[in-house]
Amino acid sequence: MPDVYVAIGSYKRAGRVTTLKIVPDADLWVPESQAAEYEEHYPGRVRPIPDERDGNVCRKRNAILDLAPSEWVLILDDDIRRICYWEGGRRHQFSPDHFMAFVRDSFEQAAAVGARLWGVNQNQDPMAYATQRPFALLAPVLGPFAGHLMDHGLRYDEGMFLKEDYDHWLQHIERYRRTWRVNKVHYIHDHGTLPGGVVGMRTLAAEKACAERMVRRWGSSVYRLGGTTGGRACKGNNPLNSLVRVPIPGM
Repeated sequence: MPDVYVAIGSYKRAGRVTTLKIVPDADLWVPESQAAEYEEHYPGRVRPIPDERDGNVCRKRNAILDLAPSEWVLILDDDIRRICYWEGGRRHQFSPDHFMAFVRDSFEQAAAVGARLWGVNQNQDPMAYATQRPFALLAPVLGPFAGHLMDHGLRYDEGMFLKEDYDHWLQHIERYRRTWRVNKVHYIHDHGTLPGGVVGMRTLAAEKACAERMVRRWGSSVYRLGGTTGGRACKGNNPLNSLVRVPIPGM
């Protein structure tokens, strides 16, 4: 079995990377121009890449997929505070050793079912986890936590940089007809609250442009603007509340 390699993509967050507390042996992938500052805070954990291969979350993730030294690559965001799981009606937090054992098991499970991308539940609400459905083959696997079994031949679309993870997941569904998601596990992060990362790029106009590009690529029957909030349909074309449906039985 391949070794598991964990990569954390980071940009302008030297001294503020929380994910390393969960995965202390992971490498930080940062642009060369920021490497010295990161090295001051995280000596020996910094993996610089040329600036032209950074500056865009898709470009960075593609560089990781192209250059990572293993066939099993877990890419994590840098602002994850905890990774937890539901069991016995209670939330439990992974220790670093327990987490890495879970990661290896999940790569092996994904390989066994023929998936080339795996992840965990992005919703931490206990109501989002149904105990009778511990795994899913057609549920979204998004960018903050994505395990790649290489080389699957797919990359993130730089023109979709605010919806790139949905697009990449749909690419996997189209080619391999499945991904692997562990529903009882979820991450808790500071998405959108820390400076740095893609926060400065997240404008409503940019969100709308990327959402509209998703509709053009996948069709409104797969990616529909609006979506749901609290179980109720959203009115209008709000790109922040989109709905993704995979037209394959079992979704």
